[in-house]
Amino acid sequence: MLAIVHRYSYRRRPLCPRPVGEEAVSEGDAASPPTAKDADINNDWPDLWTAKQKKILNARTPGWDPKTKKWVSLGRLLVWVTSEIVDTEKYCVCLCFTGCLVCSSVNSIGINKEQGVSLSREWMNFEIQVSGQGSRTTSLSVLRNKVRKHALSKAHTQAVNVAEQQDKAAIENAMEVMTESYMKETEAVFRTAYHIAKKNRPFSDHESLIELQELNGLKMGTILHSRYSATQIIQHVASEMQSKIVSNIIASSSKLAVLIDEASSLSHKAVMTVSIKASIQEESPEFIFIELVELENQRADGIEQALLTCLTNAGFTEEWLHENWVTFVSDGASVMLGKKSGVATRLTSRFPKLFVWHCMNHRLELAVSDAVDEVNSVNHFKTFIQKLYSVYSMSNKNERELKNAAAEVGSQLLRIGRILDVRWVASSFRTVRAVWTSLGALVQMYRGLLDRVQSPEFICDLGLMYDTLHELSLLSQELQSRSITLLRAEHLLKRSIRVIQSFKESPGEKYSEALEAKKTGEYRSTTLKTMAKLRSINPGQFLQSLVNNLEKRLSFEDETIKDLSILDQSKWPSKPSIRHGEEQIKRLCKRFNLCTDQALNGMRDLLEQPTSEPKDLKPLMNCMKTFPVSTAECERNFSLMNNISSDKRAVLLISNISNLMMININGPPTSKFDPRKYTRTWLKSHRAASSVRSRQCSVKTPAESRSVWNIL
Repeated sequence: MLAIVHRYSYRRRPLCPRPVGEEAVSEGDAASPPTAKDADINNDWPDLWTAKQKKILNARTPGWDPKTKKWVSLGRLLVWVTSEIVDTEKYCVCLCFTGCLVCSSVNSIGINKEQGVSLSREWMNFEIQVSGQGSRTTSLSVLRNKVRKHALSKAHTQAVNVAEQQDKAAIENAMEVMTESYMKETEAVFRTAYHIAKKNRPFSDHESLIELQELNGLKMGTILHSRYSATQIIQHVASEMQSKIVSNIIASSSKLAVLIDEASSLSHKAVMTVSIKASIQEESPEFIFIELVELENQRADGIEQALLTCLTNAGFTEEWLHENWVTFVSDGASVMLGKKSGVATRLTSRFPKLFVWHCMNHRLELAVSDAVDEVNSVNHFKTFIQKLYSVYSMSNKNERELKNAAAEVGSQLLRIGRILDVRWVASSFRTVRAVWTSLGALVQMYRGLLDRVQSPEFICDLGLMYDTLHELSLLSQELQSRSITLLRAEHLLKRSIRVIQSFKESPGEKYSEALEAKKTGEYRSTTLKTMAKLRSINPGQFLQSLVNNLEKRLSFEDETIKDLSILDQSKWPSKPSIRHGEEQIKRLCKRFNLCTDQALNGMRDLLEQPTSEPKDLKPLMNCMKTFPVSTAECERNFSLMNNISSDKRAVLLISNISNLMMININGPPTSKFDPRKYTRTWLKSHRAASSVRSRQCSVKTPAESRSVWNIL
């Protein structure tokens, strides 16, 4: 890229005597450049000039600059120097000077400057001229050689690179010169749309919120006020957020965990929520919502294809996933974890190093369900609680009367629900706690169930289930924590199993209270009556069955989990050697593509100083923390989806629901949201709120007018 520009400078030199009869040119007239007509008559053009050059010069009309006392053309190429006029007997001619427009515009190569490399002042100032000696052919050959040498010079090449970088930043520079008020109006509109997304408000609120702010005296521009604009703005912000998050993860090569779960939306569409867990800016890994995907079919191949398409569209390439995707987590549905053709099996055939994990909360529920199936007497208790649920929930009259009865007996009424079914253990415990707390109201209200409710057998079963489900509920809630790790989950599971085993020797608090009530024949002022045909739960059998199924369902016998346990200092020997855990560290680094030497060095630092946090061990620790324990995050996503897609918003597109969820889950609070980052990218392809080239919006006055408004 070489831009050659000619600068034409007039100066006086003797050519031939002034024609007879012509008057001498006064000094005042000498300030005017010669016309093309005069030059042709007097043959004042240089011999090297072609007819085309004469035509170009003739087309440029110079103008007088009173400050510099120079004649300057529109292109700043013609210069008339008045100080050189000394003799009126001499005629004007024009000499050609050449220069480089690129080097002149760049002026400096800045940080790209190297030793011995600098821009030529002659080329920058258009001072390169043709030699006046020799023939025309020789002079042009010399000029071409000068041009070629300059074009191939390192200084000119760097000047071209600087000029190209300036051109690329032209759009951003143009936006920088926009007025502050012009940007603020667009930012105010963006902040309003963002608030709508964070608060799960309908898109139609956008126009009314804009109108309210205008009535309060704020400038909100003249466009981007409709609900359609709000939809586009939210889509743009959500897309930019996803792009920024994924770009940061890819740039830092953070290890990635993917969690998926499927459900049906309120509009009866099969959807899948995709979340990831990764480290942002080398901090502790955190959960990030990626997208709500509409499934074309719910078969394993359809789910796999939808997941990979989602990750690709987000910005993750297959090569990057091979290096950094470490784990896949889902529930225990056969379509997900089927051994022959489940989603997990398909993914591991494509990504051999992928670690598959079954949600621990779902496995905990399956363990409890297995124990219930093994102990028949538990089924009787489950059926009776569900009868209470049916009577209570299917009639508003029964619900109201139960509340009144609870108020009379002074007990706290808690919501009763189903137990030991598809719900997680924590939900079953809340139901049992509700029955235990509201037992007095139940006795007073449901006379048909009185014999069973006031029997000591039922009270003992209720106390046993209360103590057991309370312990399992604590475990379930801990497993749902966002910060829990696999090592911590294993520790909590083994501790809960020990607590449940201890109930066989030492009854829990509520079961002890029930046994005491059975001895006295009275519980909370309610007289107990034995019911001979009622089969009570065998505590020892139920507790042992529960322990066996917990150990079976929630096993931590996988080799990778055992290798990760080397990072748990509580399992170290009293005096570990300096090479303790070396083989496990090597296997982990090989599987998850980590630097082995760095991890080993960090492990040895930890062995020497157990209280320290070695920097070299941080990549492996973050990788370990990346493993999710459960799919509780997916359940939270579905809960938010149901809040967004309510009965009145069931027609929302899945893509719009996904955008709202992206902002609601990942976005900062409205007070910390900086709209300028998003308005800049918006203005590259859209119009600002103050644009006058679109249909203008205005405050709508209601068509209805009531006389009472005049006094209000």
